[in-house]
Amino acid sequence: MTFLSKAASIAAVGLSLIGAPVLAEGFPDRPLEFVAGYGPGGGHDTMLRTMARLMEQEDIVDVPINVVNKEGGSSAVAMGYLNARKGSPYHLMSITSSHIATPLTSNIGLNYADFTPIARIGIDPELLVVNASKGFESLEDLKAEGRMLNVGGTATGSIEHIVTMQLAEKTGMELNFIPFQGDGEVVTALLSNQIDFAITNPGPVSDYLSSDKFKALAISTEERVDSLPDVPTFVEQGADIKISLFRGLTAAPGISDEERDELIAMVTKLFETEAWQKEYIEPNAVVPLVVTGQDFADYLGETEAVYRETLGELGMISN
Repeated sequence: MTFLSKAASIAAVGLSLIGAPVLAEGFPDRPLEFVAGYGPGGGHDTMLRTMARLMEQEDIVDVPINVVNKEGGSSAVAMGYLNARKGSPYHLMSITSSHIATPLTSNIGLNYADFTPIARIGIDPELLVVNASKGFESLEDLKAEGRMLNVGGTATGSIEHIVTMQLAEKTGMELNFIPFQGDGEVVTALLSNQIDFAITNPGPVSDYLSSDKFKALAISTEERVDSLPDVPTFVEQGADIKISLFRGLTAAPGISDEERDELIAMVTKLFETEAWQKEYIEPNAVVPLVVTGQDFADYLGETEAVYRETLGELGMISN
């Protein structure tokens, strides 16, 4: 059994414990809107557009689903947009580490607890990726450059930033983190050698790894993963970095428990389909560890505590 199939089995067990809620008759009865906090082509956008397409394809909903990109401010713009839809169960937003980090590092007047947690879809490992034309083969090759290296990632205070700071601390490398508005911009910068390497999750770079335009030098899991067997862990290379990105969904504030449960039922039905596994989970190397509702809210609270401590050590907490 492969790494991902093991994870899928775990996810299936978790889903069976949810109690298989049933969609309320008549919901949704008007178009849904999925909100991406980053630009087209990035991880948020890809996830939501795949969700929208498969929900219609698998007859989970019979209303249109519109995906809108509200980029800017490391998801702060999207959070403000969703907050303005208070009480509406017809709006869902994709969330990752920036949903926790941005409120900690910027005074935006909102935080994760202001919204309605729906589901964690799974976790993504972080990769250190270089342009293959540079000829780097390992962390040691990067260290041997003996100069400040420019590192691309999405947003100040993001998980990519945290991994970059940990890498600098644990290896003695001099690193300059450059935040971009989305994964697509990071990929473009690496393709054009505007940066020396990127810290990213597998999804946005999978095609470039397959075509040998990019090379992954390290992965942030404790052990190698079957989907990327040739990529050594940071730990193997002497850098104790084991932190992953979560992917999830949150709804607008102020919706009822019944409406929250209807949204959970809707996305749970999608997560149980073979199409979701084949067309999103596997191609994007996501480990599908699903939690929903209050369990997801508890997870976000625990994650926020970790980020608060780590970002505090970096002097990045704004409140």
